Amino acid sequence: MSAAQQTLPHFLIIGAMKAGTTTLYEDLTRVPGLYLPPEKEPEDLIHPEVETDAGRAAYAAKFAGAPKGALCGEASTAYTKLPTHSGVAERALRVLGPEVKLIYLTRDPIRRIRSQYHHLWGLGIEQRPMNRAVLEDETYVAYSQYARQLAPWRANFDEAQVLVMAFEEYLADRPAALTQICAFLGVDAPASVADSHRNASDGKRVIPRGSVLARIAASDVYLYRIKPLMPTGLRDRIKALLLPKARKMQDTLHPETVKTLTDRLSQK
Repeated sequence: MSAAQQTLPHFLIIGAMKAGTTTLYEDLTRVPGLYLPPEKEPEDLIHPEVETDAGRAAYAAKFAGAPKGALCGEASTAYTKLPTHSGVAERALRVLGPEVKLIYLTRDPIRRIRSQYHHLWGLGIEQRPMNRAVLEDETYVAYSQYARQLAPWRANFDEAQVLVMAFEEYLADRPAALTQICAFLGVDAPASVADSHRNASDGKRVIPRGSVLARIAASDVYLYRIKPLMPTGLRDRIKALLLPKARKMQDTLHPETVKTLTDRLSQK
């Protein structure tokens, strides 16, 4: 594919982690006139290689399945994960140009921290007790400092290109929220909206890390050839048959931990 033929995203769902981006991603995949690749979290823009000819071509290849005339987008929460990944907004400007539109979902910051812990704990990545982990690892607070995460994007893109919405607002009136987002993107909202909350931590089916299933699920063959042919309901039934549920978490945040987190969240 020549550079002139490459299709790159017109919009990005940039985060925040555990703030409903999977629900929004799946809702937007059902909107006529939009195309999001079957791979959520492609994360190409965190890598400097995306600015090379080969890297740009590899990124564009993920949108090769888009219908003619469709607006393309992708969802990668890594794009707003300072200090883990830096320079992403500047890279996005260079690769995608100033007209790309940006959607950022927020969530009650303490609930988002708890959900991040639950997610990592359920995958076996996080081993520490919750009240210890969320105070020792700066990313729990950092990823909930929404103004901090948005600052590079607002510094590089016009404010009119950025839509910020609370996930609580999205769930409270999903049709109205999706209508607002579609208007921002320049397409008509769908006639109906699903009512499920995708990727909720409780009861989520998890793929064991390092397993054969994990390698298959991350492969381009599955993501771009098999997954698009499988309805969401069928994928969910297969997951229910093959995958264990995430461990049910009993740990809770202590009041003193919440106070410390609240104090840290207010710091710039």
